[in-house]
Amino acid sequence: MTANHATVLRAIASGLMLAGLACRRPARSAPPADAALITVYVAPRAAPLVTNSLLDAAARHQWALSLRTDSAALAEADLVIVDSAGRPAARVRADSPVAAQAHELARAAVASGAGP
Repeated sequence: MTANHATVLRAIASGLMLAGLACRRPARSAPPADAALITVYVAPRAAPLVTNSLLDAAARHQWALSLRTDSAALAEADLVIVDSAGRPAARVRADSPVAAQAHELARAAVASGAGP
């Protein structure tokens, strides 16, 4: 094999590798189009305890999440997290269309606030 042949083969191999990398799915993609928005009310005192775990769980499942701390959100939130003696307590709205997802987020929030 001559040097010219080797150079051509390297160029072809590099081009194929770059084409393969360009076709990959991006590392961070948008949530699925049919993903419902999960609204979570977090009491201001409980927010520092649970915010990161809620966001981590939602990102892991690619769920759209709205975290609110205003009292108006109590009536419409799918998940309500309050501070109960320094630990988070969660309640899922009974008629929530995203109750299964809200239950999983509640488990993550309560586990994160359990402490050592």
